[in-house]
Amino acid sequence: MLFVKGNALKLKHAPTPFIWLTAIATVYEFIGTVQLEIASNYWFQFYIILEFVALYYFYSKLLRPQFTIFFKITLLLFVVAYIVSCFPAGYFIGSSITKTMTPLFVIAGSSLWIRKLFIEMTVPNLWKNADFYFIAGFLLYHTSTFFFFLLSDSFVNLNRNFYDYWLVNIIAALIFRILLSIGTWQMKSN
Repeated sequence: MLFVKGNALKLKHAPTPFIWLTAIATVYEFIGTVQLEIASNYWFQFYIILEFVALYYFYSKLLRPQFTIFFKITLLLFVVAYIVSCFPAGYFIGSSITKTMTPLFVIAGSSLWIRKLFIEMTVPNLWKNADFYFIAGFLLYHTSTFFFFLLSDSFVNLNRNFYDYWLVNIIAALIFRILLSIGTWQMKSN
């Protein structure tokens, strides 16, 4: 859709890096993980960084220069959390530390965007605003999978049917991708 709308390489649109990341991740997960059966641990650890950077870019484009201190503090906290997650303590535990930072950042950034939206009153119709769909998608996905990723080590260790819990992630990801597609379609071409 980015190519159809003429926005594929335009970084002036805040969500463009995240859309590219989603496309690349989808291709890699299908080819690397499913077809070639490459262990996904390293990919997911690297993806956490890329996802945070893309989300950081998105929210900073929407909210800066107004909330510069918020972005500096968030970046510092993420770097510290990521470094701590690299110490050996089990894959899911390390992943959970950084997977906690991203949803908290999304919730805070989305709240600031909503606050800014109500103060400025510059968007007459949210249904025609691309940023609304991206923010709704980010919020929905990250809040619905927050506890799943936080407790995933416990699910695996308890020998429960992990794949039943994974269904939460699949449904959230499906709705998230639909909202990303609608948001991409709503982006202006100019």
